[in-house]
Amino acid sequence: MLPLISRPTLASTSRLLIRHASQPSSNPHLAVPSDSRTDTIRQTLYPPTAHKPSSASPTGAYHPQYVERVEAVVADSEAHETIERAWKLFQREKRAKHAAALEAKLAAMVDACEELDRVTSGEGGVGRHVFERAMARASFSPPEDIKGKKGSEARFLEVRLEGMWPRESWVPTETRGKGWNYEWKRPGTGGSLTKQ
Repeated sequence: MLPLISRPTLASTSRLLIRHASQPSSNPHLAVPSDSRTDTIRQTLYPPTAHKPSSASPTGAYHPQYVERVEAVVADSEAHETIERAWKLFQREKRAKHAAALEAKLAAMVDACEELDRVTSGEGGVGRHVFERAMARASFSPPEDIKGKKGSEARFLEVRLEGMWPRESWVPTETRGKGWNYEWKRPGTGGSLTKQ
């Protein structure tokens, strides 16, 4: 039969903790230098009298005005409902203001498109391509020239925006650069990828 193991008592545990806590370490690297600011904060938060019921420590269990403190923090249900209704009213007004701003932008865009149509439709349709380009809908389906292509060439054609400045071109500067690399070929076409 196994012997019964008794639980350690508070007195034996506290003696053991005091004995091990009071022994200084022989390792100089484990020594923690004392900082007066840290000690002051520790003494303020955890005073030696914190275990006494009359202690007014911030972390202690006793506060002389604990009922008043709790009542100041916990509001009644009517105040909570009032705050919640005010918040919902604020959110509703914010949504209405945002919707009105979007409607105003849409109305301005419609007016601008009608003006562009009126300007470009007269005298033989000069600049009509501007209106048609403005009214074109973006297609999110892959273009016909991508079908049958794979890898880097397909990705190259997917990200190219029609009518935009090509990404491969040099950035215009005031001073003359190295110029254009005429041997450069688009990836996937079997050309040279060397730079000058």
